[in-house]
Amino acid sequence: MQLMILEINDIDYKEDVFLALQSVGINQASCLSGENLDKSLESEFSLFTGFFRDRGERAGEQLLVLARIPGVETAKELIANLRLTDIPFEKEHIISLSVIPLSLSFSLSEGLIE
Repeated sequence: MQLMILEINDIDYKEDVFLALQSVGINQASCLSGENLDKSLESEFSLFTGFFRDRGERAGEQLLVLARIPGVETAKELIANLRLTDIPFEKEHIISLSVIPLSLSFSLSEGLIE
């Protein structure tokens, strides 16, 4: 069992990414709203805000998707499916994906996995 961590840095692509997640069988995941740290610093500190006033209101918003997956092959399949879309994630900073091993996992549907 692995934990996939997917950052969606451009939320305009949220629906497309969610469809790609479903296409590889990821239906149970947690989606958290957040803000990119460097964008937060730009808006919080007046020293930086003067330089970046022309940025859109949504700049810096991001989503963090956490999902248990059976193995890294699921993440590779997700990337392959995203390549079939119009999302330019290999040219622009739209998503970041990481997979880490889980030493223990429990859910009602799967039980205890060690």
